[in-house]
Amino acid sequence: MKSSKLITLLGVLSVGVAALTGCAPGGGTSSVSDGPLVVYTPQGDGERGTYITEHAKSELGIDVKLVTGGGGALQTRLVSEKNNPQADVVLGLGEAQLHQVAAEGVLEPYAPAWANQIPANFRGNSHEFSLLTQTPIVLAYNTAQMGATEAPMSWEDLAKPQYKNKFVLPGLTGQTGQAVVVGLLWRYADHKTGEVSPQGWDLVSKVLSNALPLPEGKKFDWGMVSSGQTPIVVNWLGGVQTGAADNKLTMQVVNTPGGTPFVSTGIGTVKDTKRQLEAQKFIDWFGSANFQVGFVKTTNNDTPLNSDAVRQLPEAAALAQVGKQDIDWSVVARKLPAWLEKIQLELQG
Repeated sequence: MKSSKLITLLGVLSVGVAALTGCAPGGGTSSVSDGPLVVYTPQGDGERGTYITEHAKSELGIDVKLVTGGGGALQTRLVSEKNNPQADVVLGLGEAQLHQVAAEGVLEPYAPAWANQIPANFRGNSHEFSLLTQTPIVLAYNTAQMGATEAPMSWEDLAKPQYKNKFVLPGLTGQTGQAVVVGLLWRYADHKTGEVSPQGWDLVSKVLSNALPLPEGKKFDWGMVSSGQTPIVVNWLGGVQTGAADNKLTMQVVNTPGGTPFVSTGIGTVKDTKRQLEAQKFIDWFGSANFQVGFVKTTNNDTPLNSDAVRQLPEAAALAQVGKQDIDWSVVARKLPAWLEKIQLELQG
């Protein structure tokens, strides 16, 4: 379900795997070119990436190349390549990033076969992409190294002096770090205009100052959580669950006042792709209940929005234990680039 540089930052169609030319939905033509289906996604590393590529090959007969990176970095790349697209599908970007990419004319409208299985409040007004998962970005702590009375009880608590260097904040080129910042700023923002009060900027400045820096390109070290050096973890829920299981830790998720930001991720077809039919076939497959259930059970990926999949995943009950912060991501999408620029230039220097 992740730097201090300036951020400019889920029914299958029957299609042969040999080269072909066909009439694409909407009246255009689409051909299958040589080479793999290129998917830009933050989910391309490790177990998730392996699961996607292996199952796409075995179930669809499609070779998939995953190009991975932080959500912000992939957003920037997609926009810069708009006139010469290199990707066929964008997968796993957060709602704010997808709104921005769609506004730039990067995506081709498409209604997946599973669209009616998504709750109405997650469908939105955009037809350029479809939301398919949701996950909370949570605040948790190692109970072997920190007691309940010592642990932060709110996101705002991360600004307190006693938590300096006790947590790592994911890089702001990634969706997790961006969601944390958005959740903090939204508490002090006008929810119509997105304008943030000075108190909000002061809070973010203090939280950033307290966070232990994570060198660019370095992966999060769960050994520091085990040892107690950084007993507090800020991450997406599935990441916390996986890290706790892999390292035999008991992590307590804090149900914070005012809720926690939830990131909804989606999928879309890149405009002018020469592999439009394969891209749509991949999208219909990826967001289907059959694929999502196995994917989540195997990789602990974000909870799907597909109602047929949710009914088959008791693990999804964990979401009910986390209060959701009410954030208007359409407003955030307009303000996020300026917010991130201000952080880099004025708060981080």
